[in-house]
Amino acid sequence: MTFTPVLSVVIPTFNNVDVLARCLRSWETCAAGQPVEIIVVEDGCRDGTADLLTRLSTSPWGRTHLRCLHTADLHELRCTNAGMRAARGELMMAWQDDMFVCTSWFVTELMATFAAYQDLGLLCLSRGLDCHPVAASIERWEDLIDERRLASTIGPRPLNWFRLQEVDGVIRPWVVRRRCTDAVGLLDEAFVPTEWDETDLSFRIREAGWRVATHGYERVGAYRHLGSTTIGALSDAYKQRVLRNGRLFHSRWDGTIRTTARRPRRTWWRRTTPAGWIWTVMQAARALAADRRRAARRRAA
Repeated sequence: MTFTPVLSVVIPTFNNVDVLARCLRSWETCAAGQPVEIIVVEDGCRDGTADLLTRLSTSPWGRTHLRCLHTADLHELRCTNAGMRAARGELMMAWQDDMFVCTSWFVTELMATFAAYQDLGLLCLSRGLDCHPVAASIERWEDLIDERRLASTIGPRPLNWFRLQEVDGVIRPWVVRRRCTDAVGLLDEAFVPTEWDETDLSFRIREAGWRVATHGYERVGAYRHLGSTTIGALSDAYKQRVLRNGRLFHSRWDGTIRTTARRPRRTWWRRTTPAGWIWTVMQAARALAADRRRAARRRAA
């Protein structure tokens, strides 16, 4: 590498070579001139992933921007930790191999945001989570996602197009300051294989004095997430694993939730570029037009 990266993007991958190729191509297209390193954590792939990474690593872009780690069946949480341990940037991003960057202003805005707001420790790039105290015990997976207990949010409309919203927890993708993980640690591997690990990290970051926020960057067109898993498609075995992790999270943090749930949530104005504002206004106008069409259809029905 001939530069010091500001942003390290960690991408765990397993047997998804064609989609990974699209993901890496999007980073090369939209962030080639940015101080970004891409760290792909290849988790024992048995398809053509290793060949793809070997080929890209010798390209002009790959020689300066791409790093590869090889692991063996660690799963996403441990792979993310491995990539962040190897990262050199002050900012570290948890990304997935089926997410594609769409704009050149995305990385510029992220770096400007963390530079402007020193109290911001972690920023979610899709939807955040707010936790609320509920006296009833957690017996089933459905109890974890009861909207009285857990609310998904990007902040109130219409200003959520233009500002960040403080939240309690996050889902992938997100960006975290290295200073935060140096202080509180990485994702807790007690949550292996999946879920509640990043919300636990968010609460540790908040406990250490930083804030956690979200903005709907996918909604404004900064990136596209190919994945389309629905709640109805989740297996019973998966739900049981998540239930175990959810109970672990609540055993740690229910006291904090009770004392902080009613606090005011801070907002921050986005620090985007002129192109980012133009893009946002276009997306907001399209969304408003779509809302009006849906309302007209409901009135006509």
